Parts: sequence; C-alpha cells; structure tokens
Amino acid sequence: MFKIVFWYWWALAAALLVAEMLAPGVVFLFLAIGAFVSGLLLLIASDLSLELQLAVFAIFAVLSAVGLRPYLKSLQQKTADPTLNARGEALVGKIIVLDQPILAGRGRVKLGDGSWIVTGPDMVAGARVRVAAVSGTELRVEPAP
Repeated sequence: MFKIVFWYWWALAAALLVAEMLAPGVVFLFLAIGAFVSGLLLLIASDLSLELQLAVFAIFAVLSAVGLRPYLKSLQQKTADPTLNARGEALVGKIIVLDQPILAGRGRVKLGDGSWIVTGPDMVAGARVRVAAVSGTELRVEPAP
C-alpha cells in the first residue's frame, strides 16, 4: 500500500517554490506554504489520513493567501516606480535643450544614450523646451518658460 511520507509534501513545496520563481506575480507561494505545513503536520503525526492531509493543505493555502496578500501588496506599492518601465513617461515635464532644430514640426534630440523624435513648433538648435507628452518614441515639446 502506498503511504505518503512528510518529505513528499516538502518536495511538492520545493517544486511549487521553483514554479513561483519562474512565474510572474505571486501564484504558487501560497500553495507551497500549504504543502510545507501539511508535511510538518505529517512529520509530527505520521498516521494522518490522506483526506486530512489534503484538508490541511487547502486550509493553510487559503489562510496564507488571505493573510499574506495584503502585506505583499503593500510591499509592491511602496517600491514600485510608476515610470520604471515607461522611460518616456519619466521625461514628461523635464526641460531639455534641442541638439537639432525643429523644422516643419519635427526634429530629434539626444537624451542619455538614446535619440528621440520631437514634435512641436519650429525652434532653433539650442532652444530650451519642456516635454509635454510622450507618444511611443515621440516627445511632444513646447517652449520652456
């Protein structure tokens, strides 16, 4: 007869943690906690039925999700920069100097290690402009005050 041993649950918990590292977001962490607690309980009381083990797994997976999710969300909100992966959005409101003139409403400007297309009123090279908006790889600029 097949008997579940505590380390089977721990192996499942380890596999779920590996899956958690590979998946985006927090998906498998709560299931891993449930599997770990089931293995711990089975280590303490080795004669538990499979039904009780599965119930412990389900209960602790749900409890950990309910208990940890608000804490994990608060961590995410504290550290997340809304412009982290939107490089252009971070430029809105910045004052820059045109490398090349804006002719017929279009020009280019070099910022850091990149070159951006700028749109706006015609201006000479060296003019100070403020980035008003971003559309893809285009910066809409206006004369800086």
